[in-house]
Amino acid sequence: MEFKIENVSPLGFGCMRFDGRETNEIDIAHTRQMVKDYLDAGGNYFDTAWAYPNSEAALGEALQGLDYDRESYFICSKCVTWTHCESEDDLERQLQESLANLQTDYLDMYLMHNLGGRRTATFEKYHAWEFMKRAKERGLVRHIGFSAHCTPEELEESCEKFPEAEVVQLQINYLDWESPSFRERQCVEVARKHGKPVIAMEPVKGGLLANPSHAVREVLDEAFPNTGYAVDALLFAASMPGVFCTLSGMNALEQVRENAQAFKDFKPLSEQQLEAIGAVQRIMGETHTVQCTGCEYCAKVCPENVGISRSLEVLNYYKNFGDPYAANYQLGFVVRFNGGKNMITDCIRCGACEEACPQNLPILSYFDEIERDVLPFSQKVVLMKP
Repeated sequence: MEFKIENVSPLGFGCMRFDGRETNEIDIAHTRQMVKDYLDAGGNYFDTAWAYPNSEAALGEALQGLDYDRESYFICSKCVTWTHCESEDDLERQLQESLANLQTDYLDMYLMHNLGGRRTATFEKYHAWEFMKRAKERGLVRHIGFSAHCTPEELEESCEKFPEAEVVQLQINYLDWESPSFRERQCVEVARKHGKPVIAMEPVKGGLLANPSHAVREVLDEAFPNTGYAVDALLFAASMPGVFCTLSGMNALEQVRENAQAFKDFKPLSEQQLEAIGAVQRIMGETHTVQCTGCEYCAKVCPENVGISRSLEVLNYYKNFGDPYAANYQLGFVVRFNGGKNMITDCIRCGACEEACPQNLPILSYFDEIERDVLPFSQKVVLMKP
């Protein structure tokens, strides 16, 4: 089957979150049943990456023995340069390992993995895009693109640098759609301007949107009476203009079956449902006690390069969801990994940020809240190869 966006199922199977990934103890029989149920329901797009611990090998093994021809589904994997890469030769090594892990002689889609911030420069350093194009010419991959956690300005630059990209994979969820930090709507608009079809990732915000507050549940229960809260978030992402496939990081049969049922004969959300999502966004905004606008004036004066606005954003997530473990993980992801900033533990308490803040926020007091309510609650979450 030719890879055209109209041939790709609107629900994609994200393979980053298989249980047991950290210790290479993934239950292959269970994974194979999830894969079979997904394929039986009409799904056909699998998203994995070389950097996801044990993901490719588990998916490759799960696909073996099923009564599905290789041409009936699509496999996407990704190359990475910002970790485990010290030369251009490592790109070839990664690709060959991906093919071997997945037990296939070609990939339908191959992406540069997670452009944005300082990470983009590493792809340029090792001439990754030229390697991707050569891999396509060699027939090892059929289509190429990139995934990105980035600003609209960075995405604009990447679209111009890599004009042959056939798809762009972007974070899309209703919580961050209008966020002044993530600016997801603007990123999608940039992709559409450049004619890039969009694959939506992180539609449930790493699982946070599967367990919303009571006030949010009341709104969603009325507008979406027959679906779970995670499905509601998936349907929002899938309904956004330009999105042709929405990834769900499924690790349970119940998730596969519920999601597949919700996407059967998929139709974008109705105006009434979109209005309900808007009400949810307002509720979440009203419960935030930190009125940070993400202007980054504080960042310009911080002598320690602390990720101030993103830290405050995570504090808001904690206030919305009440899960300190998830907030702790988010803190590391959005501040250090994605933002390239230092943590609040590096703050020297000079107060320059408070003097520069146009909202007159008591930033250091908010740091105290994070140190008290979020930082002590760490749990091991492995989504990338260590």
